[in-house]
Amino acid sequence: MGPNTPYPALIGQRLAAVRVFEPWQACLAPTADVGPAALFGGVALVFERQALLLTSPLRYLGGGQGSQYGVADGRMVALGFRMTLCDANELDAFLPVTYCRQGRGHWPRGLSLSLPMAGDVLASLHVGESGCAAFPWGIALGFCSGKRYLLCFRPELDGSIELVTPGIVHHRVDAITVLGPNQDFGWLRPAAPLDFVLDDRRWKSAKVSDWPFVLRKRLQSCADPAAFYHHILRRAFLARFGQRPTYRQRLLALRYPVYCKGVPDGLVEEIAAQLRSKISWESLSLY
Repeated sequence: MGPNTPYPALIGQRLAAVRVFEPWQACLAPTADVGPAALFGGVALVFERQALLLTSPLRYLGGGQGSQYGVADGRMVALGFRMTLCDANELDAFLPVTYCRQGRGHWPRGLSLSLPMAGDVLASLHVGESGCAAFPWGIALGFCSGKRYLLCFRPELDGSIELVTPGIVHHRVDAITVLGPNQDFGWLRPAAPLDFVLDDRRWKSAKVSDWPFVLRKRLQSCADPAAFYHHILRRAFLARFGQRPTYRQRLLALRYPVYCKGVPDGLVEEIAAQLRSKISWESLSLY
């Protein structure tokens, strides 16, 4: 047992199940080296007696910081994700407290092959270097079968927890392309069912069919419908993300160009910049 083992009682326990929450579905295709994208909003490793639950602070409980751990050399390191231990028979009761939601039944092809196998016995668990720039520390798992895994936090990938084999390159993207509301980053689409209030009206979403009647008529009759659409969608997005702190922090964590069906190019980045500037100004005004 290494000096940086956070939960030594788990060593020697047999893995009963792996439960993932909000798994990625479409953004990253499998590669020869990495395989299907094992990226989740949360993951629970359920052992014989206890369960280790890792959750994204960008997705659940309205933000905040992830867990910190004091390593053997005296440093306090940030893991990015939240790390919680509970009794295995209490996991179902504990999950609603963290707001974790089970996936919608969609499992990317081959994903189960990327996960630790039920029945394997945990041989090692320690906090170690992850190789990621944003959070250079993660959790390393070793099983008696010889299988090894690394769990680390990827805030720029929609606040996901990533599972990889140590030594294998981490997942990366050059841009975010969103085609459907149920796809990864689907919350960026105008049609995403995230209601908000604008001009004293409740909008069910930002898609045109949910706009107030007077705005839909103006869109049809105005001289420059593209500019008018950009203007109204910008106001709608500012209201949506301004009123939804969890989705706002996910938006502000993005670090890639966004190409989203129904959204003018550059608008997502424009909204993020304005919200980031507003937050910075409000922070300064406190002093």
